[in-house]
Amino acid sequence: MDKAKDDFESASDEMEALLDRFEAAGYNSGAAMGGAMQAIIFRMAIGAPDAATALGFMGSCMSTAALMATSPDETEH
Repeated sequence: MDKAKDDFESASDEMEALLDRFEAAGYNSGAAMGGAMQAIIFRMAIGAPDAATALGFMGSCMSTAALMATSPDETEH
């Protein structure tokens, strides 16, 4: 695996673990996911060179997540 793929997998795993910790601590899941998404989207928006790049990145992420959600292997955590 190359570094970018390793970093992607590590970040995804860490976010899953963080959301699991929020759930275990009794956080409202909608509020916790909303806060996490807002922070990530904010960082992406300020780091993107332009709005089109940010929107393209978000679209790609949403598409991949939707595809993963249809896979039984991916929906268990």
